[in-house]
Amino acid sequence: MARYTHIVSGARVQVRDDKVMDSSWVPEGQAKPAAGNSDSGYEGMKVTDLKAEIERRNQGRAEADLVSAEGLKADLIAALTADDDRAEQ
Repeated sequence: MARYTHIVSGARVQVRDDKVMDSSWVPEGQAKPAAGNSDSGYEGMKVTDLKAEIERRNQGRAEADLVSAEGLKADLIAALTADDDRAEQ
């Protein structure tokens, strides 16, 4: 399975068949954030999109492992970034 990063949003996915990926996805570690975005890429996303990403990640997780969807945009970004860091370890 290969991991890809979206060059605009910074979203990360893991896929079995890389033929489904278009040019906006690059192998993880090779993506450059879009201008004005930080390394995570979440700053360029809308609050509704951030909450949707959190909801997607929370599906099937134990209650202790849920990502918080409460707070302001900065809180949502911090929660997603912390979850990314946990996943990388």
